Amino acid sequence: MSTTPSTAPRVRTLPAATGWRWVLDGFRLLRRQPIALLAITFMNLLLLSASVLIPLVGSIAPLVLTPALMVGLMHAIRSADRGEMPTPMMLLAAFREYDGRAWRPLLALGGVNALLTVVALALAAIADDGTLMRMATGQIGSADPVVSEGALMIAAIVFLLVYAPAQMAMWYAPLFVAWHRTPVAKALFFSLVATWRNRRAFAVYGIGWFAIALAASLAIRALQLALGSNPVLFSMVLSPLSLVMITAVYCSFWPTYRDAVEAAPES
Repeated sequence: MSTTPSTAPRVRTLPAATGWRWVLDGFRLLRRQPIALLAITFMNLLLLSASVLIPLVGSIAPLVLTPALMVGLMHAIRSADRGEMPTPMMLLAAFREYDGRAWRPLLALGGVNALLTVVALALAAIADDGTLMRMATGQIGSADPVVSEGALMIAAIVFLLVYAPAQMAMWYAPLFVAWHRTPVAKALFFSLVATWRNRRAFAVYGIGWFAIALAASLAIRALQLALGSNPVLFSMVLSPLSLVMITAVYCSFWPTYRDAVEAAPES
């Protein structure tokens, strides 16, 4: 792999309609190499699930690992976009490639991701006494006090208001770190500016995926009613459909970078 010197990424400002094309591109990319991309997505989810067993880090481990694994996912999806065959080992590209220089700052970026998430949940806890945080960390129990839907809604709004800028800063940051050799702080800043400049396209992108998720939930509900009291059969149908949808979402991340960032250096 080449050792491209650190460069400040240049970002195009795209029309709002580009956001819907990103959604469609997610499905188009999945169609190019469906088996390979589904397998890589499954491997990614498996690694994130298993990471909670890491001592000391525990439940925040998936947040810490996400940037590094995201670089691997984008490496694989970029290969599919180029007509090449993605391989499962590409998921670990951040640890195996880029001259060994990327994994440490990517883990540091993951630490920032974990911190921002915890801060957003902590601020939301003011509205609902921590119910949303316990739900997010899987610690909710039958003994927990009942929280009104209004309080939970306010907590969710607070979380989104705080977490949205954090996700804007995180969106491109892993690729800026790995592919542009940008320091972590600058990568976060450049990503925040880049997503803000294309906020209209990202708004359409988000609305598009929300509409698809809503339609999928209605279809799943109809399927559940059709299958009746057969949870095994329902699970056999739902699990692969969920994996396909998650993979399509991941695939749609790549065009948001490919179209917006100018002259991306070869990694």
